[in-house]
Amino acid sequence: MTSPKENILKNQNGQTFIEFIFLLVLLVTISFSFMRGFSNHIGTRWEYMLKIIATPNQSEVVFP
Repeated sequence: MTSPKENILKNQNGQTFIEFIFLLVLLVTISFSFMRGFSNHIGTRWEYMLKIIATPNQSEVVFP
């Protein structure tokens, strides 16, 4: 005769799938946060370099 605790431990159908889904969501969240952070930094860097290049001109650089 098995105890209720052993039945709970043996009945783990789908646990791997649930863990996979959680890991997938975690990785997608981390990826999007890194992409957003790097995109903002790279955009700021490009604006800074454009201002350096356009400095000798008398015209003002306007970003849309």
